[in-house]
Amino acid sequence: MTRIFGHDTHFQSFAKAIASGRLHHGWILAGPRGVGKAGFAQEAARMLVDPENRYTSMVDHHTHPDIIWVQRLPKEAPKEGEAADPDAELKRSIAIDQIRSVQHSLTTRPSMGPKRVVIIDAADDLERGGANALLKSLEEPPVGTYFMLVSHASDRLLPTIRSRCQVMRFDALGDAEMRQALLQALPQASTSEVDMLVRSGRGLPGQAMMLAGMDFGAIEDMADEIVRSGDPTNKLRHKLAETLSLKNAQASYEAFLRFVPVRIAAIGRTLDAGVAIKAVDAFHEADRLAARAIGLTLDKQAVLLQMGNLLAGLQKRG
Repeated sequence: MTRIFGHDTHFQSFAKAIASGRLHHGWILAGPRGVGKAGFAQEAARMLVDPENRYTSMVDHHTHPDIIWVQRLPKEAPKEGEAADPDAELKRSIAIDQIRSVQHSLTTRPSMGPKRVVIIDAADDLERGGANALLKSLEEPPVGTYFMLVSHASDRLLPTIRSRCQVMRFDALGDAEMRQALLQALPQASTSEVDMLVRSGRGLPGQAMMLAGMDFGAIEDMADEIVRSGDPTNKLRHKLAETLSLKNAQASYEAFLRFVPVRIAAIGRTLDAGVAIKAVDAFHEADRLAARAIGLTLDKQAVLLQMGNLLAGLQKRG
């Protein structure tokens, strides 16, 4: 069983709710992307369907029949006999048919015990019809069925969904907790690499893990130089766009999109109140752009240049 760092209080609260016999059937796990919400959902599901840890491998490999994972599907389904490509491009949303398939599964009893858990990662990806279909299951959940809705932007969920769930909020980890998590996940990593990942991850272990093994330090340095100098000739912005728009740089591209809003937020905390509003506006714009760029498959070079513009704009503080 993987140790989840930084969320002990949440685990204690959840365990207490289970022990009380009055565990709510619907949970929204809200917080920034990469903070560990999906990992918490998996461990919480384990606590419900496999309290004696008899089927650890099945839970870890998402094959336990009483833990149903609902996620965006690949745009192109693997051919018969082929394994799924973990790096395949995904569809924009979780379709209503996926929710209907889950609802059909809920008409039968759990396979290996009295409880079953449905994890939707992320609920923000539900198309409108899927969200409305899910609402029906939340209104009248089958006995012994619990829902875990991972959400990176819970305020965007339907108010009716929010009203039927308990909300558990997750905050970014401190540096010490980040270091613990990374040392466990990457026992072979050097001290300098862990230091870089702690710095770049900004309290989000999932984001840090995306950068592990990449030469992301150079990209981070380039971004910081854009902030420092303002990149008056646009040279750095164009270099960044050319580097990260290559087909074999997809992982680095997505990691960079998630890095920029967090980097802007960190810079904003160092500014005087009178000019910090610029960073706040830039953060929200970068966060929205990152979400749209991945979900809508926007032109990579255009997205990267705009991200560079937002970073360069932070230099103009007066």
